[in-house]
Amino acid sequence: MTRTALAGLVALAALLAVTLLDLAPPAPSAAGAPATAFSATRAHEHVRAIARAPHPTGSAEHTRVREHLVAKLRELGLDVRVQEGVGVLPLRHDGVIPMGTMRNIVATRPGGDPTGRVILAAHYDSVPAGPGASDDGAGVATILEVARALPAGLRNDVVLLITDGEEQGLLGAEAFVRQDPLAKGTVVVLNNEARGIRGAVQMFRASPGSAPLIDLYGSAAPHASADSAFAALLSVLPNNTDFHVFDEAGWLGLDSAFIGGGAYYHTPLDDPAHLDLGSLQMMGDNALALTRALAGADLATLRSGSESVYFTVPGALVRYPLWLEIPIAAGALALAAALVWTLRRRGQTSLPRTAAAAGLALLPVLGAAGAGFAVMPVLSLIRPEYGEMLTGDPYRPWFYQAALLVFTVGIVLAWRLALRRLGLATLAAGALLLLAVLGLASAVLLPGGSHTLTWSALFAALGLLVSARLRGDGWAAVALILGLAPATILLGATAVTALDVGLGLGGMIAAPHFALLVMLLLPLSERSRPRTPAEQAEPPRTRRRAVLPLLTAVALTAGLVVTGLYVDRFDAAHPRQTRLAYAMDAATGQAVWGARSESAGADSERFFADDGWATRPAQAAGLRAPELSVAKDETAGGRRTLTLRLKPTGEAPITGLRIVPGEGPAGATGTGSPAAPAAAPGTSSNGSITVNGRRLSTSVGFAYHAPPGTLEVTLVLPPGPARIRAFEQSHDLSVVPGHTPVPGTISMSPLATVFQVHTL
Repeated sequence: MTRTALAGLVALAALLAVTLLDLAPPAPSAAGAPATAFSATRAHEHVRAIARAPHPTGSAEHTRVREHLVAKLRELGLDVRVQEGVGVLPLRHDGVIPMGTMRNIVATRPGGDPTGRVILAAHYDSVPAGPGASDDGAGVATILEVARALPAGLRNDVVLLITDGEEQGLLGAEAFVRQDPLAKGTVVVLNNEARGIRGAVQMFRASPGSAPLIDLYGSAAPHASADSAFAALLSVLPNNTDFHVFDEAGWLGLDSAFIGGGAYYHTPLDDPAHLDLGSLQMMGDNALALTRALAGADLATLRSGSESVYFTVPGALVRYPLWLEIPIAAGALALAAALVWTLRRRGQTSLPRTAAAAGLALLPVLGAAGAGFAVMPVLSLIRPEYGEMLTGDPYRPWFYQAALLVFTVGIVLAWRLALRRLGLATLAAGALLLLAVLGLASAVLLPGGSHTLTWSALFAALGLLVSARLRGDGWAAVALILGLAPATILLGATAVTALDVGLGLGGMIAAPHFALLVMLLLPLSERSRPRTPAEQAEPPRTRRRAVLPLLTAVALTAGLVVTGLYVDRFDAAHPRQTRLAYAMDAATGQAVWGARSESAGADSERFFADDGWATRPAQAAGLRAPELSVAKDETAGGRRTLTLRLKPTGEAPITGLRIVPGEGPAGATGTGSPAAPAAAPGTSSNGSITVNGRRLSTSVGFAYHAPPGTLEVTLVLPPGPARIRAFEQSHDLSVVPGHTPVPGTISMSPLATVFQVHTL
């Protein structure tokens, strides 16, 4: 390696560091920041008030949080109301459907000459296990601080929507969109979420046809951070934030979140002390700037029907029309082909050898993806408690992340060593050709997701073409280094930031991107200029020396893993995570504890209506099942219509009903509104449950959160006996006799169920 090449590698490393620093959250503003500015310190006081304790829907703490938020919004002089309605899971689901009485907080600031309304959205409920400081106390606190800082005299209506029941299944958002008049007309929504406690706030999803809105985001947000590749990936994966409901309703909008520190997500450690104020500042700065811009814009012009490609580079959000994506990808492939042709004419490679190298270059990419997939299962073999981590990420993952990236380097070096007879020029050209082909395939199959590959290939091809034509290793190295700068920014930053998703899924994204980057850097590792055939004949000593970097990478990987195991030990501040539940049959008094396990106990299906629990005997608790009575029973036309009344005890926040397997309804309705005339599109024709006039896409049962009182349920069944399970559920395991929390362990989904099976 020449001195110029070594200096170039240092420069590229520095460029990657600058890119990551540019993506990092800003420093939090103090409480004394100007009144017109967002202050994370001021907003954090709201988080402290919201996230004192877990506050799932239907709990007393949930009521306290709602009343606190209503009072704070009224102090700001806003028109505030609580919208009450029944929300139902808006996703296809074959099991027990969550539903419930939702109480959304709606505050409005009317505009002077509105072209529509701007909605700032977040949810105020938490999971039962944690106080929800980040998820979604940060989003709610952002709304309160933005509302305080907004200037008077805005053009458009601004609505602050703080939804209920997001954690139970997007229930509050569904109720608002379906029932509230403010959900109609021209709406632009900014939804803020969190899946961790730190990290950059990424705008990870936008409504279809929102190119002008993306442009506004890029120009107005002071810390714009977005990537259409991630949005394209989400479009084909399940995703469950309130934004899904808003998008389905036809609203225009942006969905943003920070995701670093996923080990704390949905745990008791998602508290105000662990929330990173820099992330809160970034969320607030962007939300305030975007709200101001949207409040003065003609909202009707923001939906053009066109899509765009967008991604962040230091200091800017790059965006261009989606229709350019395939031509750019084709151009990158053409440049890669031109490089291959140039090297062939110079006698440095041949077309068959380059084609073989391109195909074989897929091996380290797939190997890196496999390493990313395997890292957590392997760590779980060493430390079984890792298998229980909710997001597949340890509390302190940094040494493991570094080990994965170093191991990826080792995979590439092993590939380089195994194929050294092909020559460095052939391997470099093959890797570049593979990158360009992957970019074009991504442009075709995953629109919006190719730019990381395409631009990296395009500029690397230019750099290698110029390098091949220059005389002298120094200038050739400079040309190559400049050509590799975009790959460093795009592939390198993607590899590092993807690790925030978690070592599981994030590792499978990060490692292949890093492998592609390392393969592009290989020409710098020996010479800046591709070697001639005569130069490619390596003496034995050089070949032995080539093994040294590979051995170093393997040894360093092992050292990093050992260090990670030492550093990331479980303790009181970083407890083990488990999933513990209790269930009792009210008719017999039999009870069991259940823990999530692949080797389920014999009583799993009976007590938990699920075969994924390992059970052990437990003491009976003083819990009562809801009362189930028959109001009407008629059989006609080969169908039995059974009208039931399900009366909650008032001692638990969830009441439900489930048809025991073997008998199922041909149709079911619950009280509140007239029954729907027909099943929703795509629902089963052999039964459903209808609440408030809405027919649900299941014939299994429902779990009603915060029930208003006695529920009337009508089941349409085949003639003959029916077995129906009536149940109540609480999140408080302290009601169970003999329950003693295990020190250094937290329960991720505490649930106490009491049920009774009725044969009718």
